[in-house]
Amino acid sequence: MIDQFIKQFGSGLEQAATQLGKLPAEEIQLQLQEIAKSTLTKMDLVTREEFEIQAAMLAKYRERLNELEEKIKKMEQE
Repeated sequence: MIDQFIKQFGSGLEQAATQLGKLPAEEIQLQLQEIAKSTLTKMDLVTREEFEIQAAMLAKYRERLNELEEKIKKMEQE
């Protein structure tokens, strides 16, 4: 994923390279921030909080699945 970010960031820099030499430092910084922001937006990332919520839900469902599998095994043995 980092490689993808670097690739996209690099292509954005190439597109802006001709303009960057003509701009003041603050404008260059703003341009770079916009390129980074648009690149990260395209990557469809999730926040740490969203990730942790999904991980907790997955753990809960795995536990429930294991319980159901055990019940099925017991029923098959009867």
